[in-house]
Amino acid sequence: MYLDQIAHYWDRRAQGYAKSIQAQLSGTERDHFQKLLRSQAPAGQSLDCLDIGCGPGFFSILLALDGHQVTAMDYSQGMLEQAQQHFNEMGVTVSILQSDAQNLPFADASFDYLVSRNLVWNLEQPEQAYREWLRVLRPGGRILVVDGNHYLHYYDENYQTAKGTDSLSSHPGCYGVDPTPINEIARELPLSRVTRPKWDMDWFLSQGVERIEVQVQRKTFIERISGQKRSLITDFVLGVEKPGVEMNQLDAEPSVLDRHDDWTQSSDNYDRIIHAELDSFRVPAWTSRILSQAPQKDTLDVLDVGCGPAFFSIILSQAGHRVVGLDGSDGMLRHAADNAADYAVRPLFVKGDCQDLPFEACSFDLVVSRNVTHALQDHAKAYAEWHRVLRPGGVMLIFDANWHLMHTDRAIRREFAQRETMCFEQFGSNFSADKREVESIEALPGHLLGSCVRPGWDVSHLEVAGFAEVTVEENIIADLWDDKEKLLYGATPLFMIRAVK
Repeated sequence: MYLDQIAHYWDRRAQGYAKSIQAQLSGTERDHFQKLLRSQAPAGQSLDCLDIGCGPGFFSILLALDGHQVTAMDYSQGMLEQAQQHFNEMGVTVSILQSDAQNLPFADASFDYLVSRNLVWNLEQPEQAYREWLRVLRPGGRILVVDGNHYLHYYDENYQTAKGTDSLSSHPGCYGVDPTPINEIARELPLSRVTRPKWDMDWFLSQGVERIEVQVQRKTFIERISGQKRSLITDFVLGVEKPGVEMNQLDAEPSVLDRHDDWTQSSDNYDRIIHAELDSFRVPAWTSRILSQAPQKDTLDVLDVGCGPAFFSIILSQAGHRVVGLDGSDGMLRHAADNAADYAVRPLFVKGDCQDLPFEACSFDLVVSRNVTHALQDHAKAYAEWHRVLRPGGVMLIFDANWHLMHTDRAIRREFAQRETMCFEQFGSNFSADKREVESIEALPGHLLGSCVRPGWDVSHLEVAGFAEVTVEENIIADLWDDKEKLLYGATPLFMIRAVK
C-alpha cells in the first residue's frame, strides 16, 4: 500500500543521503562497518552478496572492496542512481537491481551473505521479507540486519520520554526534504509498534534458525514519575545464520501459479536435456561459438535471457565471466540453481520478464538467448530492452529456429513428421519425453511468427531498437547439434543473429 510512496520519499532524499554516505566513506564509520561486515560474514572468499535496500551503496562498496561479488538492490531509482555514481568513483564493480525487498526476484539459495542497513523498519510485510531472505540464502549463509527502534515513540511512553527534545527517528542529511511524509507512513508500519530486536529474534527462532547474534546500542533517560534512570534499545545489529540443512518451514509446496506455469511444467524435461548437453561436445562448441562473437574482454558481464536450466549461464561462468541468468519460471530457476551448484559455478539467477528487464541501462557487455525469442509476444519491446541494458559496443547473440513455421507450413510439417518417425526408428526417442512433437505442433494456436521467415524478419526490428550492426547466419547446426538433433530438426535449422550496440 505504501511501497511507491516510500520509494518516492527516498528518491527525493537520495542526493542528500548520498552526501552522508560520502562522508562515511572517508570517516571512522567506514572502518567500523567494514569490521562489522567481516565479522558477521560466513567463511569463504569471493562470497555472493546481496545488499538489500542498498541506498547510495555504502555496504556494497565495502563488500566489493573485500573482493566479494555484490548485487545492490533498492526499490528507489534515485538511490540506485546515486549508488552507481559511488561505484564508479570507488572503482568497484557491483550489479544493480531495482526490486522489492519483500518479493525477491532470485532463485532459491542464490547468495552466501545478505546485508541491510536501516531498511527493515520501512517494510509493510517484514515477515514476508525475512521469509524471502531465508529462501534465497544458501545453507550456512548469513544475514546481517542493521536497524533500530526508530518510531517506537509513537506507541511506547518510555520511548516518548526518552525521545525528549531530540529524536530517536531523526533524519540527518535531509538537505531541505521534509520528513513528514515518511513519519506519517512510519506511524502505520508494523515494526513501529514492536520492540526490536526481540521481535526479529523471535521470528527467526520460530523458523528454525539456531544461531543468532545481537549487538545493541542504548539510550539512558530519567523516568518522569519515578525519577529513576532507565535505558532503552535504540539501534541494533542482528546476525542470523541459516542452518546447514534446509528448514522444513522453507520447503513449501510450489505455489498455484508455479504449478500451472507451462514452463515450470516442462522444466524437468528441459533439465534432462541440459544435463546431457553439459556432459557432451556441446560445451566447448558453444563456448567457442559465443566467445568468438562477444566483445573481447577478459571478464564479461553477461545476461543470459530466458536462461532455463542454465546451460549458457554455466558454461560462460566456467569460462570466467560474470553471468546473470534471468527467467520467468520458478521451475526453470530451481533447476538452474541446482545445476550451477553441481558444476561449482555461481551465476546470479533472477526471476523476471524478458520483455521488461529489472536492470539498469548499460549493465552488460553481452546478452545471449537460446530458443527464447520464438516464445516472445512483443519482440519490439524485448529487443529495445536488451539494447538498453547493453553497454556501448556490447553484443547481443540470439540463437533460435523457425519453430512456428511447422504450424503454418504444411510442407515443413510433413517433413518434420517424417523426420520424427525416422528419429524414433534410429534413436528410439525424441526430445519431448517421447511425446510425438508433430501432434503437439498441430494442436498449437496461431502465433505471430507463424508466417515469418527468420532470421531475416528480425533484422528490421533490431535496427528499430537501435542496434547499429546486425548480421545473421541462417544455419549453424554443423558443430552444435548431434546426429539426432540434425535428423529431427533439420527442416528448421538453428540460426544465429549478432547485433552490436
